[in-house]
Amino acid sequence: MDKYDHEYRYYMHLIKNYDSFEECAKNNVEIVSKIPQILEVIVQEISIAEKMLILYHKKHCRFEIQKSHKYAMGYFNYLRENILYGIYCEKCLDMNILDLKNCYYYELNVEKAPDHRHKLFGEYIHNEVNFQLNLVTTLKNAVD
Repeated sequence: MDKYDHEYRYYMHLIKNYDSFEECAKNNVEIVSKIPQILEVIVQEISIAEKMLILYHKKHCRFEIQKSHKYAMGYFNYLRENILYGIYCEKCLDMNILDLKNCYYYELNVEKAPDHRHKLFGEYIHNEVNFQLNLVTTLKNAVD
């Protein structure tokens, strides 16, 4: 999985790249009907980004992802395959996964990682969180 993508990612990038949501909606009328789904994606993705921030700050975290949370699963799988394994080598990243009835339970530990790799991960996650928060702010400003 080289690229994180789903049916709403395109719209999320449109919102990000326009100066205002009004301008975006004017040029992409269908986006208005997709706002509830876009918000659901943001909620699920930011829940994973929050877990990754905890991992960054504590170097160890445990969390669950509900099997019904398609976007959270997709986002975490992307982060795991391309970011976590890309930044932290196998010797530096300990990951345990339990497949439970309704969810996956993860335990991650990066205490063995060199500081420079850990800083790279922190920068990436902070950028991701900022992307999500900027989307929420843009949508909020559109209704104010």
